[in-house]
Amino acid sequence: MSDAYQIRAAVEADIDAMRAVEQRAGQLFRTIGYDFCADGPNRGHEEHRRVMKAGVTYVVTTPTTAIAGFAMFEPMDGDVHLVEIDVDPDHQRQGLARRMIAHGAEWSTAKDFDGMTLTTYRDVSWNAPFYRRLGFVDLEPDANRPGLLDVVRKEAAWGFALRPRITMRKRLK
Repeated sequence: MSDAYQIRAAVEADIDAMRAVEQRAGQLFRTIGYDFCADGPNRGHEEHRRVMKAGVTYVVTTPTTAIAGFAMFEPMDGDVHLVEIDVDPDHQRQGLARRMIAHGAEWSTAKDFDGMTLTTYRDVSWNAPFYRRLGFVDLEPDANRPGLLDVVRKEAAWGFALRPRITMRKRLK
């Protein structure tokens, strides 16, 4: 990541900019025929506030302090769950997602969590293959992970299960 970018904890005043980044980043799914992702719902203000209160959200900013990306993390089932991560298309391929995940991992270990989970698309190059390079492995959630099972159900109800989705986990300790 270039020194021109900075990472900091998000504040409520960042929510509109984060929602705009999510919308722009979602448009990339059109390039692979996943239009349903680009057309799907974005996280609302309440969801952003809830995650900021329960966990942490990081934003990465440009030299002009514009938000170039964000990552939301919250405790779930004894681990920390990566709720959402987006990087504005104009700022991708700079290592920003990798750095925000690293910040989330540092926060998680400081809070004594052993692992980080996420849900993603199995076959999208910037999804599961990317996370595997960061040390995430496939995870089949069971009854011991009711929060993660609920996330999977909600994502299916939103229409995101039209293509193969998976859950993944990375051991942090």
